[in-house]
Amino acid sequence: MSVGNSTDDLINSVNNTLKTNATNQAPQQGSEARTTILPSMVPSGLGFFGSPYQAADAMMTPPQIGVKVGNSMNDVVQAVRGVGFYADQIGFGESSNRLTRGMPLKPLGVNYFIKTGMTCSNGAQMWHYMEGIPKGDALGPKVQKVMKQMGLPELKGLAPGMIEDVKNGLDPAPLMNSMFGSGYPQCRQVTRQVGDAYGRTSDPDTGQNWIGDRMGLRGTMQTRWIQDVDANGNPINLSRDQWVAESKRFNADGTPVKAQKKEGFQQFMNHPSTVIVVGILCLLAFGVMKK
Repeated sequence: MSVGNSTDDLINSVNNTLKTNATNQAPQQGSEARTTILPSMVPSGLGFFGSPYQAADAMMTPPQIGVKVGNSMNDVVQAVRGVGFYADQIGFGESSNRLTRGMPLKPLGVNYFIKTGMTCSNGAQMWHYMEGIPKGDALGPKVQKVMKQMGLPELKGLAPGMIEDVKNGLDPAPLMNSMFGSGYPQCRQVTRQVGDAYGRTSDPDTGQNWIGDRMGLRGTMQTRWIQDVDANGNPINLSRDQWVAESKRFNADGTPVKAQKKEGFQQFMNHPSTVIVVGILCLLAFGVMKK
């Protein structure tokens, strides 16, 4: 046996041992054997880190926008348009000039609802609406106004979208609300757009779901219960007694709780007309028996 083969066998043995230990020690979620303590994406929903959407994968490739290798004048023109396409994709998220006009340019990103782990006072599960599609306010309202005056589109490209994500990530309001809130939220029902700007809710190539639970989805609009807010935008929280006292009219999935059906005879006797008819029949029966 050579030294090289002995070294390879030793390395393989160590690797197999590490894999076996990781599998045996990994926590389980349902019937799934996990090989890491970190949460992972699941096919039917969102993971701990949100939607599995990847902007790099969603960006159109050169062949999809008509760019190809060739030596004709049309190939050269399409290549120049391709450069303009990616420049607009990064900066504006839509066409900013005649060169890219008519090309399939839309902002990259995905909107979706994510579970908060909290229950509304009406019994429904509370969600939070995540806006991954850039809104164009990365550099503030002044820049938005100037861009409009110059006849340019809003900054909804990939780069401004990253700035928006950083601003949202550094916003202390959600953390402060969770720290000082009562933990007993009042909710309101909303219907919002989900999926990407192209109207897709899953990866067209792999079929991977981008928005998690699809209940309440109608096209690209989805209905959920989210944290209610007052006129100033502050979240409305209740005391424990108020939260408990409110009727739990909805199931956890947001569907209305069905009224319990009463027994047939009891339900039959609840109608006033039925009671009158039964009373008359009893009187008639009593009269016949007396005769």
